Amino acid sequence: MLAQSGETVHIIGQLWEGAEEKVEEKCHGRLIIHRVHFEDWKLSSGRILGSTNKSKEEKGLLESNFYPQCFSWQSGLLAERLVDQEGIDIIEAQEYEAPLYFFQFRRALGLGPKRHPPCIVHLHSPTEFIAQYNDWNISSPAVQTAKRLEDYSIATADALLCPSRYLAHQVEAYYGLAENTVWIIPCPMGDNPMLERNKDTWEHGTICYVGRLEMRKGVIEWIDAAVAVAREYPTAYFEFVGANVLGNAWMEGEEFVESRIPDDLRMRFYFHGQKKRSAIPQVLVGARMAVVPSRWENFPNTCIEAMCSGLPVIASRDGGMAEMIKDGQTGWLASKTGCEGLADALGRALGTPSAKIAEMGRNASLDIRRMCDNKKIVESHLDFRSQIVNQGAKRSLYLPLNLPWAKRPLSDESERRTPKKNSEKGLAIVITCANNGRFLDECLRSIERQTRRPASVVIVDDKSTEELTLKALNKAQQEGWRIIQKRKGDLLPAKNTGIEAILSSEPNLLGFAFLNTEDRLQLGFVAACESVLQHCPEVGIVSCWTHYLWSDGRIWIRPCPSFPYQWLSNDAVPFSAIRTDALREAGYFRSVMSREYDDWDLFNAVMAAGWVAVTIPEILGEHWFIDDSMLQTSLHIYGKMRRELLERFPDLVARDAKDIILLSVCDTTRLLREKHFKIWLQCAIKRMLPYSALWVLKKVKNKMLRNGPAWMSNFIFRVTS
Repeated sequence: MLAQSGETVHIIGQLWEGAEEKVEEKCHGRLIIHRVHFEDWKLSSGRILGSTNKSKEEKGLLESNFYPQCFSWQSGLLAERLVDQEGIDIIEAQEYEAPLYFFQFRRALGLGPKRHPPCIVHLHSPTEFIAQYNDWNISSPAVQTAKRLEDYSIATADALLCPSRYLAHQVEAYYGLAENTVWIIPCPMGDNPMLERNKDTWEHGTICYVGRLEMRKGVIEWIDAAVAVAREYPTAYFEFVGANVLGNAWMEGEEFVESRIPDDLRMRFYFHGQKKRSAIPQVLVGARMAVVPSRWENFPNTCIEAMCSGLPVIASRDGGMAEMIKDGQTGWLASKTGCEGLADALGRALGTPSAKIAEMGRNASLDIRRMCDNKKIVESHLDFRSQIVNQGAKRSLYLPLNLPWAKRPLSDESERRTPKKNSEKGLAIVITCANNGRFLDECLRSIERQTRRPASVVIVDDKSTEELTLKALNKAQQEGWRIIQKRKGDLLPAKNTGIEAILSSEPNLLGFAFLNTEDRLQLGFVAACESVLQHCPEVGIVSCWTHYLWSDGRIWIRPCPSFPYQWLSNDAVPFSAIRTDALREAGYFRSVMSREYDDWDLFNAVMAAGWVAVTIPEILGEHWFIDDSMLQTSLHIYGKMRRELLERFPDLVARDAKDIILLSVCDTTRLLREKHFKIWLQCAIKRMLPYSALWVLKKVKNKMLRNGPAWMSNFIFRVTS
């Protein structure tokens, strides 16, 4: 409609199987559709749909716990090119699955195009709300990742748009936005026709539900309500059009639905299954009323379609339906939430004379056509967009704070943390080496290859005794690398030794990164970290995507570290860059923390002080994770360190206690699949293996370390060390 009104509109969507072209023009060249490859893990004849020629980033995103972010990544990069090439004035996307996230985030980090058209987020249905009303586990990794990305997209939108007052007010309350922050423009009615029905249809037609059969849509409550009323009205028949997604591991969706309908009423319930949109009018024309019984809705198109066709609608009040329907005039609104309220509304509807129902249907069509008139809606959108373009980009240029919205609403514009000086330059690197020198040379070569040289590099030898390590350190010293030997009895953490040594000669450094010898930096690590720290003065920690080689070689992709999530798992890579001011304020590394937890502890301290943590959406390092000390980490040490992490900031933990409890169940499940459990299991195997088996493994150890696949050599090294 916007293109038909004279606007040039670019749409980015998925390149689905059967699409004719990757770029398609319509409406005399004013509507340009761009399609990107996106695998959604649907299998067809044993193969994955879409292109297999994908970058490491795309593969990592697809393998993450929330694969739709791959589309966000692809569409964000394409949108950046279109901004430069096509002179885009404004960008709009829904919040659901955060397709605009990477575009907004890269802009805030200073990584996007120089032109900054404002970003609109058109509220559709946040994943968190969907999960809540679908009875899903809202603490699952997929839901939580979706929530975090959607939260960011909403928080940094230059304007928020919503078709219903219902959702607009929910979002304002949830995110702490000022009243009337969200613009409200109803959905257009489109090309939905008015359907003619005869007298017999108004007397004996069906009561029709259109939409997915899922919990959130109130289908269960509606079936229960229909069953409760059906025997009193023997001419009432109920139709359902839509895919049944109510199934679970124990019961198919169809079986679940049938179990709620008594045998003597089964013939009065008919389920069509999923139908094409073009076939919906053929069902609606045989209905005398429609129903939208949702537990939660925005501004449902199914209600618009039904009313446009000339049907009065039975509906719950939990959504934009209540803004479309006038109770008793164009439909029947439930007096209360749930089955009982719907049964009451259905009883009132079935007790209405057929002539009155027909009149209500005509009024419903007139009302919805006035509210959702295409021309009026397009004019409202053009006026809204014009105002936002003139206003320009504001909120999308900056990062939101890393505290939960319930504790720090978006409307809070209090001053952010900034460095004391603006003259700091350069990133220093501290490498700690503790009997793992066989990897040191590769680590140093990765530093030498940086596109921007670090300001300083120090290798701290943490009392190594292994011959191979001593040789590697000697070689590095001969090459000119600065090495500091920790003396016996020195209890200062090795990383702190490196910090003090560097700051004693270069006190005005921008930041530090801390590496183990197993770490490898990609070419642009130093340049990218410095760029973000300089562009974003509120940032204290810069993490990145990382190729983790300790398990199955997956890419470490996590949202930006933030509370309350950071209390339960460290979402920053160990070699993240830390601003020097933030490092000083946090007090460096604590000696009470074991080496595998000291970085997590420091990151928490930096964030607790109010500094923002970000994760650059780019693979900038490799982490082998072959730290000998982790082999000795017992469950006792694990519990002790977690306790130290939480007890350091009791007030903040108390503030986030409810969220921590909610997330902890999910976190325990995740840990069973990740490094702590795997390493603990390897230690257990080591204890159980007979000496002879260990002797054989040691014999092949060196050969496998040199020639075997990464996962096998890593495992053998751990078990036999």
